[in-house]
Amino acid sequence: MKKIAIVACSFLLLLLGSCTQAARPPITVTPSPYAVFPKSVTSQTPIIFPVGSPTAVSTQAQVPVPTQPDERVYLDPQGWYSFNFPVAWQQEDATASYRGDDGFFETGYLPEMMFMGNNLNVCQWLANISTKGLYSVSWLGQIQGYSCHLISLSEPAIILEVVQNPSAPLSERFLYIKADAAHFGRIANTFTWLRPLDERANPDFQSAPPRPQDTAFWGNTSPLPSSFSLTEYQLPPEAQDANPGKAIFLKFVPSEILPVWSQSSEPYSPNSLEKVNRTIARYGYELRTGAEPYLYNLYQDGSLALENVYPLPDVTLLQTPDTEKLVFFVQTIYDLSQPFYASDNTARYLIHDDATSLWENGPPSPMYTPRPPIWVDGGLLILGLGERTDVQVRNERHDLIFSFETYFGTHIPIERFQAWDNHWILEVSDFVTQDGIILNEKFGFEEVFGWHLLEEKPFYFFRKGPSIGISYDNQFLNIQYDEIIHGYCCGLGLNNPTQHENTIHFFGKRGGVWYYVIVEAK
Repeated sequence: MKKIAIVACSFLLLLLGSCTQAARPPITVTPSPYAVFPKSVTSQTPIIFPVGSPTAVSTQAQVPVPTQPDERVYLDPQGWYSFNFPVAWQQEDATASYRGDDGFFETGYLPEMMFMGNNLNVCQWLANISTKGLYSVSWLGQIQGYSCHLISLSEPAIILEVVQNPSAPLSERFLYIKADAAHFGRIANTFTWLRPLDERANPDFQSAPPRPQDTAFWGNTSPLPSSFSLTEYQLPPEAQDANPGKAIFLKFVPSEILPVWSQSSEPYSPNSLEKVNRTIARYGYELRTGAEPYLYNLYQDGSLALENVYPLPDVTLLQTPDTEKLVFFVQTIYDLSQPFYASDNTARYLIHDDATSLWENGPPSPMYTPRPPIWVDGGLLILGLGERTDVQVRNERHDLIFSFETYFGTHIPIERFQAWDNHWILEVSDFVTQDGIILNEKFGFEEVFGWHLLEEKPFYFFRKGPSIGISYDNQFLNIQYDEIIHGYCCGLGLNNPTQHENTIHFFGKRGGVWYYVIVEAK
């Protein structure tokens, strides 16, 4: 797949042109010192409108929604938002929390999350780190266009919605509303922005100096090792005002700087019965055409093992320190007269060497492209999905090793599942997990992304406060960027960091200037 993407990249460059300008010389920028970031208040005592007070709504929705007889209005002390809640509920302590006999709500800001890339990352942090799997994640919050929310996995059900305010100061960029599920919808439906918002505004992380912990961290980073080089090329003026969410930045890079991608010596061939049988025959397996041309029967050592296999399986051969392991899954159909993908009409089996075991009943998610299993510490690890929108790592006995709560709409944000030096790596969205430990939590990073092996040593990007840095060979290097383009899909995915042999190529921004950057491990 990587080679296909590389060819596509080169083809797009031919179409786009504008890659013939002279190469600009590498530059070196020394980061300037930062001040200490002041503490922020998460919530204050709200202003409460009396029941039935005038609340006419303007066309810009900048006044609270009219109340019903059993409601009153909560007004954010910072003046950004309001919503209605039951009049009988009483305030708890001095916080923005109200409770009654039949429910509760709580609201406030999340200043500790202000350097997060987006509200989905906030929800994933809350679900996987702050509450350790007590909530599931959904991108589709009830305050449309600005929010994601969490739903508790235990009863009574609680909903916590995180709302992003693109126009607020960084410390007020993320607010939350937490309420019992029975009342949450009613409260959220009356949510009103009291000030106009610029939906196109991007967070200016450099407008806030780093926190004390950020200053301490960057003051203890390591110089670039002698085996590691970093070269920056300043992009031309037309690139400096471009939007990486709309323009392919590779068109601004001189062609002589771009890597030369080699063509694959082995042409792609689609999966076929003959191709699968060539691989599995060495282990005593064979697929034969079944009751219909599109169905197959699996034989092991000449005996029928499974009937009505559909579709053709993807087969993985894992190289272990001692031998080669055969691993593949097959989907079987019980009743051919019923829909193939009915939940009670299919089963999925794991074939591992000479053993066949039932993996799960029901069809796999049509949105999930299976990742090849990996071999770590003498055992098999398999990536899949849970009953919610969670990504799961299991062993060959189906024991749950690790689960990460995330959300997928049009795609599942799995970036990497890989074995490395007897470890396993899982990258989902802007979170990287090694052997079940989330690196974001371990090091206090708001984002971790772009994990690669560079000369068999781990390389990745991370955000610590206002700045993005680089980790290589388990060291945090003394190099900082304000922004690094990543996380785009489809055609704009060409802007994301890429690896070519022993180099990583990416677009970084520092001091308002975009650079094309090449790092190399020698």
